[in-house]
Amino acid sequence: MPVIESKLNNIRNLLQELGNSVSSLVNSSPDVFADSGIQSCLQDFLTVYQEAVQRLENPSFRIATLGTTSSGKSTIVNALIGRKIAPIEAGEMSGGVLTIKHSQEQRLMIAETEDAAWDTGEWTGLSDEDLYQRISTVMHSYHAARKKREYVAPQITAHVPLLPACHASLLDLPTGIGVELIDLPGLKSVQDRANLATIQKQLNKAFSLVALDYMQVDDENRKRLLEELKKVVEELQGRTDSMIFILNRVDNRGADDLPLSERIDKLREEIKEVLSLPELPDVLPFNARLLYYAQCAWGSGAFNEPSVISQEIRLKLLKAMFQDCAGVIKLNTKEKRDLKNWFRDIEDRVEDNKTIDDETMRQILHSSLEWSGGRELWDRFRVRVQESFAELVILPALLEVFANYNALAQSLEIIIKTRKIYNPEQVKQEQVKQERDNLAKIRQNLHKNIQTIGKEFNGEVKELIEKLKENNPTTNDQLVQDAVKKGRKGFEPIYDAVREVEGDLIKVLIIPVFDAFKNHQGAFELRDKLGEVTSPPLADDISKAYDHVSRRLSTFSSESENLVKRIRADDDKGKKELEDDERYVRLLYHTMREAMSARAEFVLQSKAKQFEQALESLVEEQVKKLKLFLTEGIFYSINLEKAALSNLRKKLAQHLPNLPEKFFELPDNIQQNRSKKTEVVRQKTEDETPTKTEQEKYEKSYKEGSCLKTTKTRTKTRPVTRTYQESVTRDITQDVEYLELFLPSSGLMAKQWSSGIEKGKGSLWDILLEWILQRLDYVSDIFKESVDEITNLAERALQQELSIIEGNFEQKKLFWREFEDKKYHATADCEKLQKIFRQ
Repeated sequence: MPVIESKLNNIRNLLQELGNSVSSLVNSSPDVFADSGIQSCLQDFLTVYQEAVQRLENPSFRIATLGTTSSGKSTIVNALIGRKIAPIEAGEMSGGVLTIKHSQEQRLMIAETEDAAWDTGEWTGLSDEDLYQRISTVMHSYHAARKKREYVAPQITAHVPLLPACHASLLDLPTGIGVELIDLPGLKSVQDRANLATIQKQLNKAFSLVALDYMQVDDENRKRLLEELKKVVEELQGRTDSMIFILNRVDNRGADDLPLSERIDKLREEIKEVLSLPELPDVLPFNARLLYYAQCAWGSGAFNEPSVISQEIRLKLLKAMFQDCAGVIKLNTKEKRDLKNWFRDIEDRVEDNKTIDDETMRQILHSSLEWSGGRELWDRFRVRVQESFAELVILPALLEVFANYNALAQSLEIIIKTRKIYNPEQVKQEQVKQERDNLAKIRQNLHKNIQTIGKEFNGEVKELIEKLKENNPTTNDQLVQDAVKKGRKGFEPIYDAVREVEGDLIKVLIIPVFDAFKNHQGAFELRDKLGEVTSPPLADDISKAYDHVSRRLSTFSSESENLVKRIRADDDKGKKELEDDERYVRLLYHTMREAMSARAEFVLQSKAKQFEQALESLVEEQVKKLKLFLTEGIFYSINLEKAALSNLRKKLAQHLPNLPEKFFELPDNIQQNRSKKTEVVRQKTEDETPTKTEQEKYEKSYKEGSCLKTTKTRTKTRPVTRTYQESVTRDITQDVEYLELFLPSSGLMAKQWSSGIEKGKGSLWDILLEWILQRLDYVSDIFKESVDEITNLAERALQQELSIIEGNFEQKKLFWREFEDKKYHATADCEKLQKIFRQ
């Protein structure tokens, strides 16, 4: 029997033993479980227990594919399931989450999502072609719609027979374990918080198959792709046992490329570094297209059974294989003349539309598995299944069982402690009374202690964040180090995430826009670049605003770091142009703010797991303070601490925190002024008597004819001398009002945006502070509720103890010893289950 089947059966048996032990405990003392508090704990346990039993009856092994855009993820999925279901087209198609589950009945479900621009519902009796076309239509609709606004990606589930389920030896899964493949969006499509969160949830429950395109892992692209991949896979917390990397399309290697082994070794090292993995990951060279054609030409059935694929479909796929994969076939047969001739003969038969029988198809598939890397991939999967199936598939189904059983066991311990007061009647009554008095003291001090401790702890958090808002890198680093030394380890990842947001926004948004202005790039080029780091609507909005602004700035004059344009206040056409100038620059600032806020949320969502752990670390510190008053010696016999904390843990596990939204509002510094300037508005001509000197000069010029600027001969009747009244032109001036628009230069824009991020970090800290304090206040309330519940339970038990007649003293002692023993056995069963996952 395979190791995984043995482990699964062992866990099922231990879970059954735990259920039997709890049933025995309940049946042995109905009066104990009649208590409302115990009954509530028992019901919570039974609910999650039944869910776990059902999930382990039909657990599923999940494989999720993700990676770079157009890296062949969907082709890989189709190759692994043995049928064409996931859309394969040029460009990005995997825009939604496509889950393909094994089932003999073919059906399709498209989940309802808010304002979906595609059909939703359920369809049955569909052929593979019908499934393919419907899924393609949804993907096309989604990609068209998201160019205008953000949508939650389509959630599609297809039920079809799958190759690894029909051919069980590929994964070596035991009978009864389902198989699912999940085709996730390419990295370029995952640029918003909501879709990233959806993908992270899928990754946390599946083995991850990460596809990289050989043509995209050159020095220029590799680092960028891995940085984006990091934001998606950080949810895995560096688990290399649940990740396999595929370097697809290795058949595109050039003759002068590095040896493939060197390229892969280099890639493994860089993946380890960028993704902060504890060890080198598996990176397999792959040719998905070859395997896809061959596997789909066989189908999803077992290799040792007849294929159900029609000759028409088989020939169509094989023709495509010989055409698209000729280079791979030639490379792998060049030193094997018999095999080369055999493949040539098969190619001729395919071209002549002759039948290709199953035995021939098996041989083609065998070669394709070897040459594509498919056989090696299935081998790696089998190893990973043996190593990590329990942690990824079984453990999630049991975590709530452990938490709820622990809360039940600790509550029962309170009952046992109160019922084991075996002193003589009079002494016992006094002891019970003392215990009840102690409970009253605890209840009296409960609100005061929780309020005081919560206020103090929240004050410490506020003080630290207010200091971090001052944004002094040197001081901030020291503040965080001091907080960690004091036990506030949760601040370190939060602080690092805020710093990463700042660096990321400058790198992926501000610098590309600045470079576009500097290098006079086209709007389409900028849009394509921004589309890799933000949503299509935002990338389109920024590029359009940039296009308008870049063309209008040429009409401005440079003054220091500003650009200025002045027009007369009475120039209606100029005023309209000025208004448009300002509007487009403000629009650019607005779209940049939107993109920065969205990108900040995206980056922080990539840190969701770290944030959750950081917040719970702060919660741990708070709980340590809150529980102090339970351990100060005022309640000796009954230990409330463990029961209250177990109850708290159960409640917290049912209400996990969510990250806040909307982080940045960045100010712009665009100014429009009015100014006045004294100008000549017109000229006025007046006659004025000349001076004697001016008259003489005029007469001389008149005689010479120069003043008239003509060569015509004067008539004899013209006088030799003449007196004139001189015409004088005077400037008429007045104050003219101008409108001035001062815009930042592209360099100043970049500075202002960067400065806005600095200022925005203050708002970011305010939002995170509110988020942290809300969670801490919630914990205080839940802690109070938990202590109240346990205190009430203890009071009821003490009251019942006082009402018991001591006539059956020895019998009672024996009963509680047996009850405690049964409870011990149930706890031991639970610990056996937990031990499996600690090994």
